[in-house]
Amino acid sequence: MTILPATLLLPQQTISKPGAVLSLVKEASAFGANGILVHDAFLKRSGKLDAILSGYPIRTWQHAGGEPTVGAVEDLRAEIRRERPDWVATVGGGSVIDLGKAAAGLADAPETAAFYQLNNAAIPPAVIPFIAAPTTAGTGAEATVTAVLTDPARTLKQSIRHPSFMPKCVILDPCLLEGCPKATIAAAGLDAFIQAFESYTSRHATPFTRALSELALVRISHALLPLYQGDPRFAADMLEASNLAGIALSHARLGVIHGLAHPLGVRFHAAHGLTCACCLPTAMAFNREAIAADLAGLKARHGIDVEAQIDQWLGAMALDNPFKGQRVDDREAFIRETLASGSTAANPRPVTAEDAAALLDAVLKD
Repeated sequence: MTILPATLLLPQQTISKPGAVLSLVKEASAFGANGILVHDAFLKRSGKLDAILSGYPIRTWQHAGGEPTVGAVEDLRAEIRRERPDWVATVGGGSVIDLGKAAAGLADAPETAAFYQLNNAAIPPAVIPFIAAPTTAGTGAEATVTAVLTDPARTLKQSIRHPSFMPKCVILDPCLLEGCPKATIAAAGLDAFIQAFESYTSRHATPFTRALSELALVRISHALLPLYQGDPRFAADMLEASNLAGIALSHARLGVIHGLAHPLGVRFHAAHGLTCACCLPTAMAFNREAIAADLAGLKARHGIDVEAQIDQWLGAMALDNPFKGQRVDDREAFIRETLASGSTAANPRPVTAEDAAALLDAVLKD
């Protein structure tokens, strides 16, 4: 077995230390003087945006909130085409990063984001340098070549990807997690843990990605609840762990939990991390035979019982299953989306249409 993935793609530079985001414009100036900084409303309200800009005449773009939609990508893309910046930077959660990543990556592409999302068509290489500084510890989007987008008109949540989407610079600053709502810490942390677990058990995992996934699992197991309970000393641990999980999943992909979570989330507008957590027990039961050795190894080496850990967090964070008793009216479309997912394709056990239907029913019943 080879140690490395067939192709290894990493950010050109990663800076990880408190206060690092204050050097964002200075780091970006290596690509030119003119940039666009994409952010959310909280960054502006908190005063952190002004601190980052610190008098630099950098154009800003505020994400309206919620999932990054193909329409929002087109709006930002039009701004990028008008301004022709030397670089695009994002400071925000996974939604903000994916929005900026897709808009910068598709700036000169001939088709729309919706076209590439629906048709899985070849995307031309991006030419605008992209910089990412996450304000949540969850998606690891700053370390991937993927942008997960929602198309409300088609009730579709699906990713687009290209190797050139990888950020040129990543800034991991634990100070950016200050003031993060507890619900966001919970949902993001659950997402990071499950991404680490699914990339660990993925059929495409290599010793390299498994080492990163395992390190992330251990770190998140120790850090998530204390951070949720208000201890800022664990912010750096969570940021670094979610970043490692992002690198791992970018090379190993995920599994059927994420294959189910994307169509569930877009239909019920539930937080992605919570959606994944609610899918985990069902997916674990389905995969148990295929991942028995992995589960035993994690428990023997680190005392991690994945199911028990998720149950403990859901209880401690008072998170309920929003899918209990719900129904999906477009079941055939849901199953098609689940089976078409690259995450489902990487699941350690093959998933048939009948399997996908049974997994959906189990999630809605629990």
